[in-house]
Amino acid sequence: MSEKTHQIEGDEYEDNHDPKVMGLMDHLDEMRSRIVKSILAILALFVTTFGFANEVLLFLSKPLLAITPEGANPLHFTGPLEVFVAQIKVSFLTAVVASCPIWFYQFWRFIEPALYENERKYILPFAFASASLFLGGVGFCFFIMLPMALEFLMGLGPQAGIVSILTVSEYISFLMILILGFGLIFETPVVLVLLAMLDLITAEGLSRNRKIILVGILTVGAIITPPDPLSQIMMAVPTYLMFELSILFIKMIQKGNKETMPQVTK
Repeated sequence: MSEKTHQIEGDEYEDNHDPKVMGLMDHLDEMRSRIVKSILAILALFVTTFGFANEVLLFLSKPLLAITPEGANPLHFTGPLEVFVAQIKVSFLTAVVASCPIWFYQFWRFIEPALYENERKYILPFAFASASLFLGGVGFCFFIMLPMALEFLMGLGPQAGIVSILTVSEYISFLMILILGFGLIFETPVVLVLLAMLDLITAEGLSRNRKIILVGILTVGAIITPPDPLSQIMMAVPTYLMFELSILFIKMIQKGNKETMPQVTK
């Protein structure tokens, strides 16, 4: 086959250029496309939810209202733009959480070319599992961890003889960090399975380092949760259980790869 040459801005190059360079460029184009689609989905939901920002803010304030004396106003604002900024934050948080099935699906479609042929059938199940775990982490945080955290943290002021004044912007910022943090932490099984599918870790390696990983889980739990043992345990237990579940899934995938490897290499 004869080599073809092309003229681009006065410089010639041959068709036998490095395929890795073109592969990289294609990969970057694919990543840009997936990111743009995810951002558009978030923006669309942001615009939709902005009209209901006050209702969402009231719903998100329920854990705080539950520990506030009846008739007291737990949230305050200190500037003319603070409520508006809080509405933007609430709408953004709602849009990110509500659109997670879309941007998780885009993420897994981006990862798809790096997987073996027999592993690509897991794309849709993993996208569903990722979104489910993320939403599970959000729900666990809001309905279980957040009330405990607020009761502990808001109780520190009165114990020291200090009147607690919480602004709406501070509350929403605290809420965003906690909710998104727990949502991402609950992605532990998916992240570990992905690393195993990319041949970066093995089930045997994870099993050998259980103690180190347990210490890491407890450390992260101590950073994210309020500084009391109960909150840390409630954070660490489901995370560690998901870690053990990840090992089982990785073993299943590795077993499937060994069984199909001769067919792939033909």
